[in-house]
Formats: sequence, structure tokens, C-alpha cells
Amino acid sequence: MQGLRVLLVEDDFVLNLTLREYLQENGFAVESVYCAAAAFEVIDRRRPLSALVSDVDLGPGADGLAVARRARGAYPQLPVVFVSATRALSCASEGVAGSQFIAKPFHPRQVVQALDRQIRPQAA
Repeated sequence: MQGLRVLLVEDDFVLNLTLREYLQENGFAVESVYCAAAAFEVIDRRRPLSALVSDVDLGPGADGLAVARRARGAYPQLPVVFVSATRALSCASEGVAGSQFIAKPFHPRQVVQALDRQIRPQAA
């Protein structure tokens, strides 16, 4: 997975740090932010992204769905993995087709597995 760059959007400091470290340990380059506004800045820079991992509920302001829609506007085939403790999500009906949803609490390994399932077919 060398060279795969993931944008991580999670407003919980501890979970953001935990996921970032776990993803890095599994070979991902990670840019982590804590809110939608910061995620929009990363997306708008148009540096290559391999995947997006985002909480759905990001506190005040835009939510993870808005982040994913913006990211898909810039990168139409971008793999997206949502995580949330408070909101079940029908990814296809909410405008982010092909994305995956993981309910909190979860083990970071589940995020790596979801990314692997979405990214590996693209690399083949």
C-alpha cells in the first residue's frame, strides 16, 4: 500500500490520532484533519488522494457527507469509508455511491480492511 494517501476526517482527537497511527503503521500516508472546513482545503489543493475516511457527524458546520461529495467532485472514483456512532447511513441513497460504512465502536483494522477492499481492485 506504499504511496497511498488517505484523507482522514474525524473530529474526536483521540480517535483521529489512533486511526492516523494505525493507518500509517499499515503503509498509508495520512493527512488528518478535524473538521469539514479543513477537509475542503485539502481537497481543493488537488493533491493526489487514494481514499477518504470520514466521520459522518463532524460537529458544527458541514458533515462527512458534504466532505465526501466534495471529494468525489474532485476525484470521481475516490474510495470513501464512513464511520459514525450516532447515525446509520445508506451511502448510496445519500449521494455517495460505492462507499462503505463502519459503525462505531470499531477496531482500526476494520478501516484498513475496508480501504483494502476498495483500493486493491483499482490497483489491479
